[in-house]
Amino acid sequence: MAVGEQGRKAPARRVFLSHTSELAEWPRPRSFVAAAKDAVAAAGDAVVDMSAFTARDVSPEQLDREMLAEADIYVLIAGFRYGTPVRGRPEVSYCEQEFEIATASGMPRLVFVLAEDTEGPPALIRDLEHGAKQEAFRKRLPDSGLAITMVSSPGELATKLERALNRVPRSLAEPKLAGRISNIPARMATFTGRDELLAGLRAALCSGQPAVVQALNGMGGVGKTTTAIEYAHRHAEDYDVAWWIPAEDPALVTSHLVDLAKALDLATEKDSPAVVLARLRGALQSRGRWLVVFDNAEDPAALRPLLFAGDGHVIITSRNPDWEDLGAALPVREFTRPESVQLLRTRCDRLTESDADRIADALGDLPLAVNQAARLLATSSLTAEGYLELLVGRIHELMGRHEKGSSYPVSLAAAWTVSFDQLARENPAALNILTLVAWLAPEPVPLTLLTHHQGDAGATARDPLAFADVTAALRSRGMAEVTTTTIQLHRVPAALLRARTRDDVVTEDDPDSTWPVAAVRLLYAGQADDPWVNPPSWPRWHELLPHLLFVCDPHRAWQPAAREVAYLLDRAASYLQTRGDPRAALPLFQRAYALHRDRLGQDDPSTLTSASNLAADLSSLGEYQRARELNEDTLARRRRVLGNDHPNTLDSANNLAVGFSSLGEYQRARELDEDTLTRRRRVLGDDHPDTLSSANNLAVDLSSLGEYQRARELDEDTLTRRRRVLGDDHPNTLTSANNLAVDLSSLGEYQRARELDEDTLTRRRRVLGNDHPDTLTSVNNLAADLSNLGEHPESAS
Repeated sequence: MAVGEQGRKAPARRVFLSHTSELAEWPRPRSFVAAAKDAVAAAGDAVVDMSAFTARDVSPEQLDREMLAEADIYVLIAGFRYGTPVRGRPEVSYCEQEFEIATASGMPRLVFVLAEDTEGPPALIRDLEHGAKQEAFRKRLPDSGLAITMVSSPGELATKLERALNRVPRSLAEPKLAGRISNIPARMATFTGRDELLAGLRAALCSGQPAVVQALNGMGGVGKTTTAIEYAHRHAEDYDVAWWIPAEDPALVTSHLVDLAKALDLATEKDSPAVVLARLRGALQSRGRWLVVFDNAEDPAALRPLLFAGDGHVIITSRNPDWEDLGAALPVREFTRPESVQLLRTRCDRLTESDADRIADALGDLPLAVNQAARLLATSSLTAEGYLELLVGRIHELMGRHEKGSSYPVSLAAAWTVSFDQLARENPAALNILTLVAWLAPEPVPLTLLTHHQGDAGATARDPLAFADVTAALRSRGMAEVTTTTIQLHRVPAALLRARTRDDVVTEDDPDSTWPVAAVRLLYAGQADDPWVNPPSWPRWHELLPHLLFVCDPHRAWQPAAREVAYLLDRAASYLQTRGDPRAALPLFQRAYALHRDRLGQDDPSTLTSASNLAADLSSLGEYQRARELNEDTLARRRRVLGNDHPNTLDSANNLAVGFSSLGEYQRARELDEDTLTRRRRVLGDDHPDTLSSANNLAVDLSSLGEYQRARELDEDTLTRRRRVLGDDHPNTLTSANNLAVDLSSLGEYQRARELDEDTLTRRRRVLGNDHPDTLTSVNNLAADLSNLGEHPESAS
């Protein structure tokens, strides 16, 4: 079979639509003008209309001539209304003037007249002021020597106009453009990574859609500009025209487009910007293989009139993510860790993998920051350790360096300082919120937490409308990542903002209310419920933990809020311990205890609570002797300060008994637990959770002493009470169920033990998770039951 050659597609022609304004509105839902534009597009052509021209001080006749000069075909849609008279020539309407100019120019003219049977509202049919003039104009049209086509509906107009356009001969010659032209900035010699992003950008631009617009968006320093430059260089052979436009100032974009038109020989010094843009738009619409990059554009509305149609490509780089109405938004994120390490070690080969990883982590993989670090380390004797020390103590100086020969126009610190200053001028409330977030961890901050701040930031956060304005401002500037529930600031700009505000006072009448103190008080006011054996509170603690650890860091200047810091450290440690991570909890318990002791003394109730909690954690870690010594000291102090029957004293007695049991001193543990249980029943009542804890511990002692039946009876009673008081799935209830199963196994009732252990394991997995120590205890116990029953223990896993 013979294969035919594919014909070359003729370029799109520019079609000038002349009409009065009501034809763009009526009838609804599809007006006559909308139908005409559809027909022009269906014929493969492009519409030229007033949107291509900016307002300026020229005569209406001159403006009409300029517009028609850019067109290839003139189309008139003549209705029943005469339209607006020309300023300075009131005897003629704009439509009639355009018809005269098109006739004089000799361009192809297509005339469509609305027939008398056209239906529509009075605004379409009647012209009480100039109706006679329009009727005369309609009657003169046939005398012009043109074939007049009558239409009665938008659908009929669309069909007949498309057919007429296709009958007008087309020229295969493309508009005359100069040869390959480019002003793309030089690429970075050490450009690293971004392969997936660049591939995605290329695929999107080549999707087959006309004039595909891709908006690379992300925060300052993330590498949007360098990525766009790299793309343009990698695909330079695919474009005859590649033009870079600095778009930060919308007022200057037009002049950069005029420069492009001049480079393409489409403009002279005498042409007005409107004429030049119209020519440029027409030239680009009728051909492909062009790329225009609008760098650092921030306002979609300002850029919209300046975008082009056609078979070319448009890339926008912006901090603003809201470009959906103009094109597809393509987020640019931080480097992956391998990309950061690669750049650092490529530029500075003396860096070890480990050192490069530490530097990348400290910089949050922010490309501009990583690049600045690489340049500094490569051109100085600074070690990785020295760089990290500077990053902590002198970040603004460090990030403010602009090394000679850098591909970036300004330093990271300078870029963010401009952003902070602009935000301070235009939206001080947003800067206030951003500053508060900067003094928290570089992790998602729950928006609800901010409402607990007692200063201006908290007032803004508590006002839904004001807060919506603030988050919108931060999001549109690319200064923070905002979701419906959280806000997050990258660690590098956060550190720059902290350096800028470290000495600021948040509340004028409180000289101690610096930002570090305000952050501590925020966490204190917004803390979650007591985490101890309280799983419903754990998700909130999980959200708050990184921020709590950050604000309580010993290097922060939170000293006026030392009481709150000690309390928060103790609560965070309690969360970690009850979640099954006593080792992570230990340094926090130790800091809390030291803070309370140093501030309040050894015998203060808060100090004794910290000591008791620290001893419990030591016991969880198997350091039983240290735990016992601390518990004995705490119990003696509480008895002296609070009395023998105070609930806190009984807590210490309970914990000391656990320590005895852990060290194998079961009889001493039993005696102390019996005494504590008696006191708790008298002071707190039989069903108080603390009383039930003593009953549970006494049952453990009895079992350890071989009194399985008594242990069973006490565990059964405790389990029943805990189910009623705490619920079936409470961790303490599941502890009682676990212990009762151990009793049953010790008494040889393996099947009943198995059934109870299976139920407990299922519940612990659901409530505590698969890896919690209590869950693993249930796995172990169930395996023992199965072994006792002669079944394979692996079935318990």
